[in-house]
Amino acid sequence: MVAARLRGVQSVIVDRAVVRATLQALQKFGAHGLEGLILWLGDIEPDRAHVLRAYVPDQQPLSSEDGVGYFVRGETLFELNQDLAESGLRLIAQVHSHPGEAYHSRADDRYAIVTAEGGFSLVVPDFGHAPADPTAWAVYRLDRGDWRELSLIEARAILKVGK
Repeated sequence: MVAARLRGVQSVIVDRAVVRATLQALQKFGAHGLEGLILWLGDIEPDRAHVLRAYVPDQQPLSSEDGVGYFVRGETLFELNQDLAESGLRLIAQVHSHPGEAYHSRADDRYAIVTAEGGFSLVVPDFGHAPADPTAWAVYRLDRGDWRELSLIEARAILKVGK
């Protein structure tokens, strides 16, 4: 069961290439004044996860006088679940950008794609123009149905950039 496995994860290693690909994709959306969403996929061991892939789902960026966001169709999520089942990879984190400050908005809480306890949600400031260090972003973890922001110390203890 993925939820139980994510809950027990104490260390997440993210390949350097995944961090680069994530920032590049978010910056492409940001060049048009739009938020973007990237999903981090990888392997989960009993107490460790290894992020191997940055996956950009088909999404519809939204922009209005109320702000920016994105919409992912249910069909896209169904296809993602099929791909995950076939590949054996798991959804470890969702990563999205904000135009300025990085924080988890009410919409982020309500429409999260990661729903497994122990899963991660990272918010990158400035449309992806941020350090290539995920602990410098806003890092949240799903804890008993609520997104809890990790302190910098907690984020550094859990998230590591490898290779």
